[in-house]
Amino acid sequence: MIREISLDEPAVSTPKNPGIELRGVLLPLQATSLLLPNVTVVEVIGFREEDPVENAPGWLRGLVTWNQRRIPVISFEYFVHQEAADAGYRARIALCHNITGDPRLPYIGILCKSIPRLARVNDQTVAEVHFQEIAPQMTLKHITYNGEDAWIPDMDKLADECAKIL
Repeated sequence: MIREISLDEPAVSTPKNPGIELRGVLLPLQATSLLLPNVTVVEVIGFREEDPVENAPGWLRGLVTWNQRRIPVISFEYFVHQEAADAGYRARIALCHNITGDPRLPYIGILCKSIPRLARVNDQTVAEVHFQEIAPQMTLKHITYNGEDAWIPDMDKLADECAKIL
């Protein structure tokens, strides 16, 4: 049986609305992870050396070619830990939809330390981390997923910053 879900309902389970669950993807970084909706990630590709972008900020590693398109590759660690991550031998690039709809920049690549994994997002698996410090740039929330540290990135802001540079 398929149940209709109202847009007014919360996206995750609540005591009033148990059982609602979203599919997500955990992108493993060096010391934390990013949690994105499953539909955001288009494809995961093996790491390849990026072509540098002149005068790029520390978080923009460079550009890779995928399906005859130039895709910016981001080191998200830069926003959380103020330094870009090195690509290890298991590194991957998660290619994500640019949700702003900018036709000049349809995808953004995020450097991962290994293969991303699927995540079941509900009120049992995700908890918001409440802290006093200021959240890093390009993040919406600090969470735990099954007890593991993770961040929800601000993909709109990230896409806007990439578009300004490229």
